[in-house]
Amino acid sequence: MTKVDDGGVGGRGDDESAPRRKGKGGAGLGQPQEAYVAFAFAAADLLMEADHAGRIIFAIGASMSLVGRPARLLATMTLPDLIRPEDQSRARNALKRMAKGDRVRHVLLHVHLPAGGSTPVALSGYPHPDHQGRLLLVLTHSGTLMSPTVRNPETGLLGREGFEALAGDLIKESAKDGDESYRMTLLDLPELAELRSKVGAEATADFIARFTDYLKQCSVGGGAAADLGNSKYGLIHGPEVSAAEIETAISGLAQSVMGSSLSADSTSLAIDGGGISAQEATSALIYTLNRFTTDSDATIHELSAMARPTLSQTVAKMREVKQTIGRGEFQLYFQPIVDLWSNAVHHFECLVRFGDSGNSPYSTVVFAEDTGLVGELDLAICARAIAFMREGVGAEPSLRFAVNLSGRSLSSPSMAARLLQMIHGASDLRGRLLFELTESSAISDLVAANAVIQEIRGRGHPVGIDDFGAGAAAFHYLRGLKVDHVKIDGSYVRDAAAKGDSLPFLRAITQLCRELRVATIAEHIEDEATANLLRVYNVRYGQGYYFGKPMKPPAPGPAGKAPWTTPVTQWRNGLLFFGNGAPPSGG
Repeated sequence: MTKVDDGGVGGRGDDESAPRRKGKGGAGLGQPQEAYVAFAFAAADLLMEADHAGRIIFAIGASMSLVGRPARLLATMTLPDLIRPEDQSRARNALKRMAKGDRVRHVLLHVHLPAGGSTPVALSGYPHPDHQGRLLLVLTHSGTLMSPTVRNPETGLLGREGFEALAGDLIKESAKDGDESYRMTLLDLPELAELRSKVGAEATADFIARFTDYLKQCSVGGGAAADLGNSKYGLIHGPEVSAAEIETAISGLAQSVMGSSLSADSTSLAIDGGGISAQEATSALIYTLNRFTTDSDATIHELSAMARPTLSQTVAKMREVKQTIGRGEFQLYFQPIVDLWSNAVHHFECLVRFGDSGNSPYSTVVFAEDTGLVGELDLAICARAIAFMREGVGAEPSLRFAVNLSGRSLSSPSMAARLLQMIHGASDLRGRLLFELTESSAISDLVAANAVIQEIRGRGHPVGIDDFGAGAAAFHYLRGLKVDHVKIDGSYVRDAAAKGDSLPFLRAITQLCRELRVATIAEHIEDEATANLLRVYNVRYGQGYYFGKPMKPPAPGPAGKAPWTTPVTQWRNGLLFFGNGAPPSGG
């Protein structure tokens, strides 16, 4: 417990006498004393007893260092009297929750000091176990709430994980009492690196020190500011601070310290708990931070539009996507993958489309990945594909279909278990049902993911890696995951066909895969010349508009197999071929 710097109400000012005081009608410490002792050892700095309105009846502890007043004077005040005006609504909400019987932990506030200024504190409390109408409260230094190991030792700012954790705690508090006073502001200082080379390291370091101090002063509790990397920062603050004010202050600070202007882009959103669960709000928060910290191509204003102005609106979109998945409000389109050596259609890729437009679902799928919904989407698509392959035009025994799986689905033990259960029930589709692992979501545990992949392959379902070469982890994946094929990212194919710049990479990929006995598929093939080029480089399969656009097969015709016939495909000897069914020249 922090050293007591003032005694309790009516006490002698030492540790021994104050805890023994009792007043009439339960005023003073009261019984059992264990309640206060528990607080002293658990959070301890300033211990108080108050009524439901926050009128302080008894206080003991480090009152001078926390609130700037002797403990004996606090009995003439209420708790909201101690708090600066901007935080009083948060303090009153905490009192209301305690009056209802809730335990409240670590509500971040600022105490208004008699000499001016304020100091960040955290309020905890719960109903008095022995006196109805009374509350037991603790004020503690807010800086003790976060472990020093999650902060930058030089700046005192949180890192990404610490920021997420603190924001998650605040979201839980907001969700309990409907308090929507918290705001999260994200800042991007793209000119900072260039300015460092212009004004020098010393001036830049001085600016960063003052800048980070300013962020901490603006943040709730004085410690809710973070360095998110790549000149991007975040802070959680009250409504009294606006993003525009922060931008102006940063610009002025840069001018005064470095003698040069510095623009800051910002976006703010409310950390609102009203109408949404804490889990949903936390998922929405993580989505926002993911887009901000990982999408280097988008401007902060575009990220703001994606994140929506409040977490509840992001959650509304999450619920909309979840309902779409649950109701099955999506369509499957099919694009052929052709054997470049024989012109036979090897299989069709199952592509999801939302609504009737047939437009790309990329933004929806990425949103589902970032908010943890992609596992449900993967399972729904897989179930739809399995049903499609068992009846109607999809039941043709010679046709194969590939379903995409997100890396997050394989990384989640619960999702992986549900997926494997579904696949185990599809033994009738051995060899016809394939899977492609997308790289849009990174896999953190390749060993665990590979175990799932090998069980899928062991059931007779080939597995490949989609968009190979697009991500930095591509070759790392190929080393850690045993697969049947890889799909070469279309950017390599387009560049190789247009300028030849990617030919060395294309050659390296195909040679490596050939040595590993992994088949190759090239996507984005738009013409015959590109197809012939890929044949020269020993790419086995091809996909692109040259072979056919994604389609919905028409109803069966009299011949039964007509649904998959297009102007560029036809059936021959029980197999579907591109063109006239003859091998390509030189193939």
